Amino acid sequence: MAFGTYTQLRQKEDVEDSIYVISPVDNPVASMSRTLRATGKLHEWTSDVLQAAGVNAAVEGADAPADSSAAVTELQNYCQIMTKSAQITGTLETVDKYGRDSEMAYQLELRYGEMANDEEMAIVGAPGGARQTATAGSAVAARKMASLQSQLDASVIKYATANRLVGGVAITTVAQLEQCLLDAHLATYEAGGNPSYLFTNPATAGYISSFAYQSGRSRDLRNEKTFMNVIDLYVSYYGELDVVLDRNQDVTTNCYLLLDFDYLATPVLRPTVDYPTAKTGDAESRQIIRESTFAVLNTKAHAMVDAIPAGLT
Repeated sequence: MAFGTYTQLRQKEDVEDSIYVISPVDNPVASMSRTLRATGKLHEWTSDVLQAAGVNAAVEGADAPADSSAAVTELQNYCQIMTKSAQITGTLETVDKYGRDSEMAYQLELRYGEMANDEEMAIVGAPGGARQTATAGSAVAARKMASLQSQLDASVIKYATANRLVGGVAITTVAQLEQCLLDAHLATYEAGGNPSYLFTNPATAGYISSFAYQSGRSRDLRNEKTFMNVIDLYVSYYGELDVVLDRNQDVTTNCYLLLDFDYLATPVLRPTVDYPTAKTGDAESRQIIRESTFAVLNTKAHAMVDAIPAGLT
């Protein structure tokens, strides 16, 4: 080719050998809960509580008092079957590809991430626009686990209303929301609970950092010119709460969840596994399957601020 003269050449393709996936896998509640073994479709467990403190003074020489023990509380939740499939052509698995060696391995990795998100949404989200309720299932209906929120005792649920009750007048300020949070924290503290995590969805996370502004609380960090708009640890009289953001937490009815992972578990009937399905043509397919539930082991060990309005000032 003469210098300075354009001649069309067959150029080697310039393609990065990578695939950039931004979609997150976000399942902190499921992954932070301890794993237990389930042995049936309906998993059951037991909780108990001490009697409230009271006057305890006996007359000298008196007979033993009558037994005052109460029955334990039986709790339960259904195991839910979750499944995904990956199917590719034989050709696609064989040809050279950018960003992955095996198309099946790549697709399975995506499906596993999707299933993790599905499990988290079943536990703390609103799949289909509503929090899950326990469903026994039938020949035509799938079994479903009850959400974490629906397993909490009513005494540790405080609504973002003036009287903290469902249906009350909604609060309008961040300062009122913080008081709701303190009331919820106090409710579980008085019952013996000691939650250490505060879970929030992205829509209501900003309110937590606004607590400092509303109360005029600030800290000088080594005279550095840094603007901070985040709180990762909230401390009250009733304990410390690490703030955790969960993309899959309910955004239909915003809430704050105060959780103690000593009293949360994921009972697993069938661990997550993938296996090849019947071959019907020039394609390869694998099914992923998991059967598990979620257990709030003690319903008063946690707390919730529910129905948080948007647009608080």
